[in-house]
Amino acid sequence: AILDALASIKVPAIEVHLSNIYAREEFRRQSVISPVVAGCISGLGWRSYACGIQAIIGLIQDRAAEK
Repeated sequence: AILDALASIKVPAIEVHLSNIYAREEFRRQSVISPVVAGCISGLGWRSYACGIQAIIGLIQDRAAEK
């Protein structure tokens, strides 16, 4: 359902994980939404959210500049 919702919107999305998913169990390394997001940030703790917000702002600004 999340994949479908993200695929249907016109705004960019970033996948954010607090922990490093590649240092965890194998099943946590599989992303269901990676085909429809602009990028993935992981492993920075709470800073992952800050980086995600900065990335979204930059992507939106880039789109606005292209128009």
